[in-house]
Amino acid sequence: MVLNSGVVMRVAHVSARLCQYIACNPEMLSSDAVLGLIFCLPFQRFFFSLSSYLGYPPIPQHSD
Repeated sequence: MVLNSGVVMRVAHVSARLCQYIACNPEMLSSDAVLGLIFCLPFQRFFFSLSSYLGYPPIPQHSD
């Protein structure tokens, strides 16, 4: 199944805004921030846990 990346991103942004609206979030985050929290944070935690389990040292975090 081939999906148009523009359509996928548009649907993701609309879904992020809709989730915030349904949750009655008083501070509306940008849709990029919401998508980062939903998708990136769990993967970061998973890979950190996996690397700790396998005995690799954690990757240092950049402080911008």
